[in-house]
Amino acid sequence: MDDFTVLVARYGLAAVFLFTFLENTGLPIPAFPVLMLAGAYASTRHATLLMILVVAAAGALLADSIWYLVGRWKGKRVLTHLCRVSFNPDACLERAVDGFHRRMAATILFAKFLPGVNTIMPPLAGVSAVPVSVFLLLDLAGALLWAGAAVALGFAFGERIAETARGVQGMMGQLLLAGLAVTIAWRAGYRFWLVKRYGGNRVDPDEVHRRMREGEDVLVIDLRRDDDFDASDRMIAGAARLRPASFHRHAMHLPRDRDLVFYCT
Repeated sequence: MDDFTVLVARYGLAAVFLFTFLENTGLPIPAFPVLMLAGAYASTRHATLLMILVVAAAGALLADSIWYLVGRWKGKRVLTHLCRVSFNPDACLERAVDGFHRRMAATILFAKFLPGVNTIMPPLAGVSAVPVSVFLLLDLAGALLWAGAAVALGFAFGERIAETARGVQGMMGQLLLAGLAVTIAWRAGYRFWLVKRYGGNRVDPDEVHRRMREGEDVLVIDLRRDDDFDASDRMIAGAARLRPASFHRHAMHLPRDRDLVFYCT
């Protein structure tokens, strides 16, 4: 913890601003223990508490605003890049957008307490065209809540708890990595099961058309991405529409006594 202690002692509010800004740009740089140390030092000088919160919120808000503007400028392409680590980037993108629209205020307010969500939230808000005033107000409240929790812990318990912050964060990092490994293994297994259960040979479009024209019991599933589906004015007659983001909820209910034909972009 000596490196954090030296930084906070030597650079004070500048270190608080730098760490909060860098963490919220997505870099793996922990700002929480720095804020705790700053709160611990402020326990002897109450007048600095307000400045710590202001500077911390300013650093977080600046980084989030940059990501928000990138989301407004680049659109869903930004989220596509962030979702490339997913096994299904199209579904990842649609689920992120859907989830954000359902819980927009709560997501912005508590994103900083949720690793991963904190990185994707600002560009999501930009892509979703959340009004700038609404985003800034909620994001400021979330930044103050996050920074206030760290500063309050340091202020209440002094440097003793600040010295353990790095170790606690390291333990949380290990737990997050273990959870990530379990999640990846589960998703890989589930994807393998889906492919094995519903995978099949490629079918020529003319062959599908012939079978449907002759009255064969074929169910065509339209799995195009939302953007491609919305931009198109055509759909195969008789096809059923399923969004990639919701396919996992309907997979178990697809008929097993019919030939299924999936098409996408």
